[in-house]
This record gives sequence, structure tokens and C-alpha cells, in this order.
Amino acid sequence: MLSSLLLLALLLAGCSIMETNYIPTVDLGDAGEYWNIGWQGQSTGLYHTLRTFINDYSRNHDYVFGESDCNDMVVEIWDNLNNQGILSLIVVGNLEMSRESFEECNHAWLMVYNAEGAAVALDPSCGGVYCWEDARKHPYLEQYWEGIVYKNPTDLWNDFQERW
Repeated sequence: MLSSLLLLALLLAGCSIMETNYIPTVDLGDAGEYWNIGWQGQSTGLYHTLRTFINDYSRNHDYVFGESDCNDMVVEIWDNLNNQGILSLIVVGNLEMSRESFEECNHAWLMVYNAEGAAVALDPSCGGVYCWEDARKHPYLEQYWEGIVYKNPTDLWNDFQERW
């Protein structure tokens, strides 16, 4: 009995119990909860709306490396899309590595799913709008489909506050 308690104490001592606010990939599944069902049969229209929005946003917001914050840009875009009834997910990650930890993340972008479940990545820092077909042609874009996913800015900020 004492050895079991000692083992349990050692295991717990080595564990860092920290609540996370992101959506575990296993729970995200096909992201069906975040599909923009209101755009059923209008995938091209949604894509055009997103591209126009990002182009306009990029014209009015300069990203300056080391001075601008892509997290702030993503939150602003998330809020604007949300106000238009367009669902999006915030993703943080590192476009230069796979399976990054939260501490290794250095960039943020958005994922928007159409009514059929196809995703588009929106990168406010460069004005990029990338679909999976783009990633198949340019494999470095596949990194946009990997990262730590948040359903809203509050959850992202809570994780920032808990870790720093």
C-alpha cells in the first residue's frame, strides 16, 4: 500500500497539471461544428468574400515583422468575420516545423470551413488565402493545416496568460 502511494506521489510530482483552452485535434474531428452551413452551395461566394475581406484588410493594415502582432490581427479578423456570421477558428503554430509545442508557436492564422467541410487558411500578416489545393501544389503551405486550434479569442488569451 505504501509503495503504491509513493508511486502515485512520484507520478503526480512529475506531471504538470495545466488546463488548456484549445480544441484537442482528436475532438476537432472533421470540424463539422465550424462549417459555414449558411453558405451551402455557395463555396465560391464564400471564398470570394474571404479573399476580398483579406485583400481589403491587408491594404489597410501593414504587418511589420518584429513590431506587428499576428495574434492581434487574427483576433480582429475573427471578430469581423464573426459579426458577418462567418465561423472561423484561430490557429497558432510554427510554419517551419511540425508537431510544435505551444511554446514553439510563433505565428497565428485563421481556418474557415465552407458548408462542405473544405478549409481555407487566412494569413493576415501576408494577406494569404490558401486552400488545400494550393498546399498540394506548394507543400510548404501544408503547415497551415497543422497547429493549435482555438474556437475564440478568449480561449487563446487564456492560454497565453496561463503560460506566460
